[in-house]
Amino acid sequence: INCPYICYMKTSDALQMASFASPQEQLVLTVLNTASGLLSKHRMLLKPHGITPEQFNILRILRGQKGKPIALRDISNRMIDKNSNTSRLVDKLLDKGLVQREACPADRRRVDIVLTASGQQLTEALKNIMDREMSSLEDVWSQEDARAAIAVLDRWNEQQH
Repeated sequence: INCPYICYMKTSDALQMASFASPQEQLVLTVLNTASGLLSKHRMLLKPHGITPEQFNILRILRGQKGKPIALRDISNRMIDKNSNTSRLVDKLLDKGLVQREACPADRRRVDIVLTASGQQLTEALKNIMDREMSSLEDVWSQEDARAAIAVLDRWNEQQH
């Protein structure tokens, strides 16, 4: 299949695999393939706004703080991609005027991050875009299916540690 942008298809077709060693292998490859597709879609949606999915993750975390500053290390701990260079990402958001750094009055070594007004506006607009994208999942995932998948994947994630 020739796809100019993002193509969604069964994992076996996308990876051109007729069979898998086990259902568990197929599950892992399906999860990885699906995550890659979602990340590509997010990149495509965010790119016109000059934001990467990793930067959006930081903006989403800051939005959840409701104006309350948060330490850089705490942002790092809440990132979806734990390998992200949070400090570098925050610097890029700072250059764009979307976040600001504040010295913590209680601990001078601590640097807190907070959304600027323009960062808040952009984050709201991007949240609306992402919410519309997420609503399209309802065509495939019922609430019951989504909750069941979350439970299984959470169980899997808990066993990985």
